[in-house]
Amino acid sequence: MTSSYDVLISGAGMVGAALGLALSRMGLQVLVAERRSEAQCAAPDPIQRCSLVNAGASTLLAALGVDPAALGTPVARMRVWDAEHAGGIHLDASEVDAPLLGYIVENQILEQALRNALQGAGGEIRYHCQWQYVATDPTAIIVEDQHQQLSQARLLVIAEGRQSPLRSALFHGSILREDYQQDAIVATIGIERPHLGTAYQRFLPTGPLALLPFRDDEHGRPQASLVWSARRWRSKSLQAMEDEPFLRDLQEVFGPTLGQLRSIGKRASFPLSALHVNGYVQERAILLGDSAHGVHPLAGLGVNLGFRDVAAVQQLILQARKDRQDWGTLPRLRQYERDRRADNLATVLACSGLNHLFSNRSILLARLRDLGLWGTGMTPPLKRFFIRQAMGL
Repeated sequence: MTSSYDVLISGAGMVGAALGLALSRMGLQVLVAERRSEAQCAAPDPIQRCSLVNAGASTLLAALGVDPAALGTPVARMRVWDAEHAGGIHLDASEVDAPLLGYIVENQILEQALRNALQGAGGEIRYHCQWQYVATDPTAIIVEDQHQQLSQARLLVIAEGRQSPLRSALFHGSILREDYQQDAIVATIGIERPHLGTAYQRFLPTGPLALLPFRDDEHGRPQASLVWSARRWRSKSLQAMEDEPFLRDLQEVFGPTLGQLRSIGKRASFPLSALHVNGYVQERAILLGDSAHGVHPLAGLGVNLGFRDVAAVQQLILQARKDRQDWGTLPRLRQYERDRRADNLATVLACSGLNHLFSNRSILLARLRDLGLWGTGMTPPLKRFFIRQAMGL
């Protein structure tokens, strides 16, 4: 027996679940496969890993009934500065007549809200399920799970993340990869002074350090979400430290802006790299989110690129339905690739370039950095452009 659907989605993370929800609200029959068990997906994340969901993505999600304003912490402005030189810039949403740049939202909380909304809208999720490709015929693509259950649809969307088994099985084109030789250390930090909705990013010679607005703890004390990207030798040294010396090192390199850094939650580290797949589509299959592209976290753009992919797929299927055409054919899917490839590739390369530009001690590059930051801050149209870029508009 083969079950038939309009769209199959492999991966129920933030991006895959958001697309499933969007298509279910359009009245399509959607089946989502998730490798993790339902209990694993619902369990609280002790690391409290977060994402900056920018204003553009927040609008998309709110229209689907999952509003980051109800789930996260508002971000009104960013302060970015060079640790070893004078360069710096402030980006404030008010300068483009907007209330916020976006929201800092815990990944697990947003994922679960999207999955609940997806099932409430009639979409189906199979947990602890991994598909294997079986065949493509003129009207459908067929996959099989580990229990030999077959499913077919006009379109298969692969949103499994960077280490995607289905991408490896189905897509054989070239992949741009760059190992930054950095790890990102993430944790929740107790701070003395309120963050006031400001996201801080300081560029160190070993990599960027970010402290992002986060909700108060259970006692009403302010907190920030830490993302400390550092060269591997430095990150391993930091991860080996006890909490008190770690906080002392963090205080020393970040400075007194948020007062005393009082406490730290559970820490974890993740290797950092860039990834971009040359071809996003083939007959009846497309790549979405981190399965297609991965960027350095310094600009907080990773998941937002995935949400822009979601909007592009949604628009593709809307137009195909309007034209009474099959949305799974290669000519149709090429439009999605044209819409998203340039934006994603430019962002991957720009984030890599910024990381290389700031993560070094070159005097010449330091002067160029300072000049660029100063020039951007002193040129209102250029500054407003960067603010709108950060907002995803």
